[in-house]
Amino acid sequence: MKIAVMASPETIDSARMVMAALKAEGLPIVGLRYNDGWRNETRSRMDDLLSAATHILCVVDLADTAGSWLAYIVGSARGRGAPLALYAAGRPREPEAWLADAPLFDDPGRAVAYYRDEAAAWAVKEERRMAKAALLELGISWHAESLAQCVREGDTKAVELFIASGFPPDVRDKAGVPMLCLAARSRHVGIVELLLDKGANIDAQSDDRGYSALMDAAQQGDDRLLEVLLARRADPDLRSKDGQTALVLAVGRSDATAVERLLRSGADPDIADKLGLSARKYAKLFHDPRVDEAFSAIAR
Repeated sequence: MKIAVMASPETIDSARMVMAALKAEGLPIVGLRYNDGWRNETRSRMDDLLSAATHILCVVDLADTAGSWLAYIVGSARGRGAPLALYAAGRPREPEAWLADAPLFDDPGRAVAYYRDEAAAWAVKEERRMAKAALLELGISWHAESLAQCVREGDTKAVELFIASGFPPDVRDKAGVPMLCLAARSRHVGIVELLLDKGANIDAQSDDRGYSALMDAAQQGDDRLLEVLLARRADPDLRSKDGQTALVLAVGRSDATAVERLLRSGADPDIADKLGLSARKYAKLFHDPRVDEAFSAIAR
């Protein structure tokens, strides 16, 4: 980010004052003074002077805005899409209609506060731009399905870039499956942790089966993933579209380790699914000795 502070000979003292305040804040600035001689400059020379500026601040006397340099700068800023603001060098008054959309300051403190916020927003925007460019350099398209594919493949670097470029960690694929669930289904613990660190909802449930990441981990029989999700307080009692919990899925797989871990984390063994059967009832029905032992151990 760089702020170009533009002034005429009549407003130069006010320009120096506001530039000093911006500089003291650590904001990058460049000052340009316009006088009658600017008309003799070439268009390319004028464009070069402004090319490095991302923001334009015109220091003007609002009682006299007829100067052609101001019209040139305003037109140039709007044409380039550079944010334009005004600083009132003389007595504050309402700007003319053609300038009314620009933020107006009448003291250095207000200008500094505005550009401090602009600098923060610009840093975020620039980080996103660079992350998106990095993805394109890797040959990865910038859309949700590409992100989903990177999650499935366990491409941690690409997933980090997608999030840095502005994709929320809870975005879903075209089937309505959250990225966290995709990572769990693909057994990529590192990406699960990355998404959670970036704020993904640990209990988000997919549109296809109604599974949470914890249910997917139980279905996959991934003990490490189950441990990570439970340590981060995933809800063990969420129900899928069939009414089944992660504990029911673990019992169905005869996964005694997962059953014990879920029970120790507070999973309710008596939540009935749509068939009217609970994890405890399934355990009795299947009668797997190791699962029975896990239930008995927790009961003790």
